[in-house]
Amino acid sequence: PMCEEKCEIFKGALPGQYAHAFQDDLFLAKLVELQSAMCEGKLCDICERIEENKPASHWCMDCNDALCETCLKVHLHGKTTAGHSCLSIEEMRRIPLETLMKQKNKVPCMKHNELITLFCVDCREPLCVQCMAVSHRRCENVITVSDALTSRTDVNDVISRLNKLQATVENAGGIGQPDRTLENSIHEAQERINTICNTICDRVRQYQSVLLKSLESQSEKAKGLLKDRIQPRKTGLKSIKAANDRMQTLLRYGSDVEILLAYNQVRKKLDSCQGAIGNTEQKAPSVRLDFILDDTVERFIENFDRLGDLTVDVGDSDEGISSWGVTCTSSDDIIVTDCKNKRIQKFSKFGDLVDYVQLEDEPRDITTCGNRDDVAITMIGKLVIFLATRKTMQLIKRAKTERQYDGISYSEKDAYLIVSSLRDQVVDIIHLDGSVMRSFGSGAGDRVLFNEPRFISATPDRTIIISDVGQNAIICIDHNGKVVFRYKPDGQNGLKKPQGVCVDKLGNLFVADFGNNRVQLLASDGLFQRNVLGIESALEKPVAIRVSGSNRMIIVQSDGMVKVFSYS
Repeated sequence: PMCEEKCEIFKGALPGQYAHAFQDDLFLAKLVELQSAMCEGKLCDICERIEENKPASHWCMDCNDALCETCLKVHLHGKTTAGHSCLSIEEMRRIPLETLMKQKNKVPCMKHNELITLFCVDCREPLCVQCMAVSHRRCENVITVSDALTSRTDVNDVISRLNKLQATVENAGGIGQPDRTLENSIHEAQERINTICNTICDRVRQYQSVLLKSLESQSEKAKGLLKDRIQPRKTGLKSIKAANDRMQTLLRYGSDVEILLAYNQVRKKLDSCQGAIGNTEQKAPSVRLDFILDDTVERFIENFDRLGDLTVDVGDSDEGISSWGVTCTSSDDIIVTDCKNKRIQKFSKFGDLVDYVQLEDEPRDITTCGNRDDVAITMIGKLVIFLATRKTMQLIKRAKTERQYDGISYSEKDAYLIVSSLRDQVVDIIHLDGSVMRSFGSGAGDRVLFNEPRFISATPDRTIIISDVGQNAIICIDHNGKVVFRYKPDGQNGLKKPQGVCVDKLGNLFVADFGNNRVQLLASDGLFQRNVLGIESALEKPVAIRVSGSNRMIIVQSDGMVKVFSYS
């Protein structure tokens, strides 16, 4: 907890020599003193101040001082201390610490040095009488401290939020995981460098030492970047733990005033930091150091130039985005379009590669169409091809199209294809021969509907779901092009370069949130339900997504890894 009050520090103060400038924490000071007094061999505090060591026999509850027999007699007969309550050390040790802490625990006002006895409900601040008369004379709800803490609902709510926030920060991707990821990537890069260098000629070996030195410097740079990214989270977690521990300790040992003082400070700070830390609960800081092999190494005898480069990957790369498509057959076979390698791959439901077709041009997306598990694939070159997949994959036909299309989906009810065009910023409904039936690109008042429409999914109720990468939004239109809903949330549910979309039998909508490494579940009306997959499920940069008829969720990541999850 921080009071956020400015403290003057003398000019010559060195690091570690300015703590005395901060306001004293009277609650912790008393707690530490009482705990110290309960230990064996406690010395008289008054004697210690004049550099004498005498064993303490009593404790003054008003002064919070340990007293020897001599000092006790003086203390009980002094004009200002005669009425103080003194307990023997042995008696005090038999009393629970929480009872001792709450006895005669009066807190003075920092502004007026009067005892705090009131609480302003309107401002949520503990007050002394002068505070009420000067600063809160217009407040209508001022009550006593004891009345204010009759119900601890608000205090318990702050503690509950602290517990949840602490758990969120501790579990958001794992604070230690990024360190291990970076170290592993550095080790992998080093191993790869050494392996390549040991298989080629002396000329490459001369460059090996240069490259390893570069690895060392880049490693330090990467570690520095990771430290800069993760340190605020570690610092925030430390502050949250401290606040939580303090509130728990106050509830056990503190007086009503102390609880209310700390509660107000913690609540204000918690309200200000909740959103900022919450935004980090779904994505862990990621820094990698990768060794990228240069293409010229394969032809090093003719035109050797360099072995490779070291780059620091901070997890923001768009590599692999929009490079995959996926669908599944009635027998749960998985069909994947590999845009980079220009091929269509068929996997069994157990993950075995069953068949593949090498293409001349790049495929863009894929969908099943019809009842025989045929698939339709959008291709570079204004083309849609149809393949049979029941046994071996075979070409059925080709259909030329008027536009270059990217995303594709099939409407079971209407037996037509729905396609998207990034270049023309439109969504078209086309016949199976490629001719356009309807085209959607503008809304009311000729407002452009789409920026970068990429993936598409037809729903059972004849609506069309489109992921718009440029707008970071999901747009739903009916078969006449009217917008049903637009999902573009802010805050922790905000989309970052959304990719694949699909629906299940009940009309629930799933979105591959590429930039946030998660899959979001939306209701059929576009309302957010929850995140069903994320980093904690080892999901990284999902691109294509499909839910099979047997309730299996198939996801293709940007690195080409196909992952299958059970869904219920």
